Amino acid sequence: MKQKTIALAAALFLLAVGASAQVAENGPLLLEKAYITKDTVWSGTVLLKGQNVVKRGVKLTILPGTVVKFLWSDEDKNEIGDGELTVEGTLISVGTPEKPILYTSGAENPKMRDWTFVQISVSKDSVVENSIFEYAFTGVQVHYSKAEVRNCLFRGNFEAMRFSTADVLIENNDFIENFYGIRTEAHGSRTIIRNNFFQKNQHAYFPVRKTGDSVKFHGNNVTETVQYNVKLGQSQQEDLNLSGNWWGTADREKIGESIFDKSKDETLGRVTFEPFLTEPAKDCGRK
Repeated sequence: MKQKTIALAAALFLLAVGASAQVAENGPLLLEKAYITKDTVWSGTVLLKGQNVVKRGVKLTILPGTVVKFLWSDEDKNEIGDGELTVEGTLISVGTPEKPILYTSGAENPKMRDWTFVQISVSKDSVVENSIFEYAFTGVQVHYSKAEVRNCLFRGNFEAMRFSTADVLIENNDFIENFYGIRTEAHGSRTIIRNNFFQKNQHAYFPVRKTGDSVKFHGNNVTETVQYNVKLGQSQQEDLNLSGNWWGTADREKIGESIFDKSKDETLGRVTFEPFLTEPAKDCGRK
């Protein structure tokens, strides 16, 4: 009777996520190009291959301590792993400090861009907290959505985060050794980026285009950046007020040198960084 119950539960789960799901007894869950069409809870180890989609109106809840691994494939030969999770419904990825949720490469020798992203798209009220993202092209992308991202660690990604046309609260996260910390293509996004810790990124903050006053960047600690603390993209012609941050130094000239804006390219907007913090802000980064 117990075996029949387990078999029935597995069958119902396969119907919810699509025929490409495989449930191994006492082993990880494997999804390949699956569509999740019913509210679902993940725990343990989940293996994802290709594009996997949580459909509109569906909630995916990921429990503390879960490990999500993206398996390598590269069908379009662009040297970026195809593994991705796109959430059109709601994502609740809430770990704890003791049991964070880990999104990582499934490769034996992982490297940057081993998988594509976790994408929150056309979604409401998604929450990502106490989660770790590593070795992705982009750890988290948020588009046309409302979401909160807090107390997370982004390390070793090409882009830690990217957002456009979104209402996002990004606070108390650590961005460590990514090529880009946060990339924005704001298009009217109402986003707050505060109390985050950026360290040893190639570029910490990368506004690409149409990022204006509706995006607030303040109270952050930015230190040991490899190239630019702030780099404006070629289409970023709007001026930005980025005052109230610690830029790794209290030397105004050195801060200016760490910002790529109109002072270095006349076609770009100008970044105002004064008044700046003269010492690191307290309570930045993960709690």
